Amino acid sequence: MASEVTRRPNIRDVAAVAGVSYQTVSRALNRHPNVRPETLARVEAAIAQLGYRPNAAARALVRRSSQAIGLLTLPTTDYGPQTQQIAIETAARDAGYRIVLTNAATPSVDDLAAGLHFLRETSVDALVVSVAETAMLEALGQLSVGVPYVTLEPTGLAFGHSVAIDQRLGCRMAVDHLAGLGHRSLWHLRGPQGSIDASARARGFAERTAELGIEAAGTMVGDWSPDSGYAIGAALLERGARAIVVGNDQMALGLMHACRDAGLTVPGDVSIVGFDDVPEAAHYPTALTTVRQEFEQVGAAAMRILLDDLAGRAGLVHQRIPPELIVRASTAPPSR
Repeated sequence: MASEVTRRPNIRDVAAVAGVSYQTVSRALNRHPNVRPETLARVEAAIAQLGYRPNAAARALVRRSSQAIGLLTLPTTDYGPQTQQIAIETAARDAGYRIVLTNAATPSVDDLAAGLHFLRETSVDALVVSVAETAMLEALGQLSVGVPYVTLEPTGLAFGHSVAIDQRLGCRMAVDHLAGLGHRSLWHLRGPQGSIDASARARGFAERTAELGIEAAGTMVGDWSPDSGYAIGAALLERGARAIVVGNDQMALGLMHACRDAGLTVPGDVSIVGFDDVPEAAHYPTALTTVRQEFEQVGAAAMRILLDDLAGRAGLVHQRIPPELIVRASTAPPSR
């Protein structure tokens, strides 16, 4: 015997149970100011009783809104961008929005424009741009975006809203920590040229070493990977580097490997500070001292800024979130 298919309740069912017209239910769903509180309470009780779920497409038509936020990013499996994306999706869902994601295939202006075109065709209400390349953000500032947008970077280059971890402050904190332990000669293994975050951290390193009057012995450029941390770290160690601020935790892991292969101990011979505080950092061969970025806060703040803009409550916002230094076992006073 075929099982009976239960019909989903609709807006007219809610109206019948609440004893109002279906137009009144529609106004209640959209929080129209003319709906009296006692009427709203009856509609909400009927919705709960029937288990009614409003149709998203219909509500979008009423509100003249797609109830969608675009997310334009570069393809990556890195911890930080992935964590920010999850936070954005969660905050959007909590606010009744869905995320439309597209990846720019490469960090080129053409691919940025293609991604923006796709999202405009999807009729998103607002946009989050997570492309931490200087050239792409400069190009974004010259393109017609057409909707409120926020970039997840610390410069404000693109003329829209921006929210980011204060990268310069994070590197300054790393320098302060090593200087406080007594190190007077510091090296910096930074991320790639063209990366906004890597450049901001490098500025923080240069500024703070100069302010403290300690030697900035040199800066070398990696590509964020453990392999580059190992190869470039080996060169740093040959040049006598013994206190090193590293641009991310993955390169710090490669540097630890280079220390082992060179017969040097961490932190007995070499002190290392990373950046990001990936979940594995506490379980590295030597637990890593690092600068923690609260990626969840960035994603949540980006959504708050966009929602305020869509509600007409926001002027231009450039929000900087302070990082936190997490001290573990990879740093110590210099060996005598």
